[in-house]
Amino acid sequence: MVRKFEIWILPHNLRVAYERATEILRGIDFEDLYLNLRRDLEELIEDLALGAPYEIFIEQIRLKIPREPIGYWENTIKPMLLFLRGIKLRKPNLRIICYRDSAFDDFSIKAAEKIAMLTFRVCSSGKVELEEWRKLIYEVMDESIASMKDEADYILETYNETAKERRSICISDFSGRYLLRKIRGAGVNASSRYIFIPYYFTPLEALIRETAEKLRRGLTMDDERIIKLVKLHAEYVREYILMCANYDEAYFKWLRDKRFQEYHA
Repeated sequence: MVRKFEIWILPHNLRVAYERATEILRGIDFEDLYLNLRRDLEELIEDLALGAPYEIFIEQIRLKIPREPIGYWENTIKPMLLFLRGIKLRKPNLRIICYRDSAFDDFSIKAAEKIAMLTFRVCSSGKVELEEWRKLIYEVMDESIASMKDEADYILETYNETAKERRSICISDFSGRYLLRKIRGAGVNASSRYIFIPYYFTPLEALIRETAEKLRRGLTMDDERIIKLVKLHAEYVREYILMCANYDEAYFKWLRDKRFQEYHA
């Protein structure tokens, strides 16, 4: 029987989305699990799946990648990691593949630091350094496109002939839509599933997505639009992220206040 390659699309920054994905995984059978974690951590994930203590796993992450934001592991994706701990003792034939491009992960850390610095300047001065933001957003998009291609190729390399008779689950962010097209194009029976809907994109996500869409159509983002979304991003950081106990709390408070409606005000 030919089984499907299922791409599960969820926001990468919400713990509640990973809780939901984990709960679904608990109730189904699957043989392959593709994780959007950097490839050079696959050995540590394998150890965790074989029963290594979670605390030791986190400490190894700190040692292996000192600049990696541990808060993301400890807060956002912890439900998934706890689910994986010891899973291969129960499912010894399970394959776990970490497919994220490690070089892009390193770039993302540096880009996040630059975004934080530019955001601080907006919060302190009220002014948007337009060309700095435009340059950084274009750089992020270029690297993202290259990374998506690399990750799709890597998935196809590891998805061998025997996998066609196995149920494969691939955890992805919203780049999963590109993965779906690429993997289907290679003849794989693939489908996608949105795990957390509805989802409203944050101002920074909206800025990157709108800029990418403009570029696909051969256009450029208006200066006014960039300035507006950057200022909304600065507000999101200042009034929500910095004022709340965790990212989920900030995001849902932002939703309750309906600040996303300001995108088109």
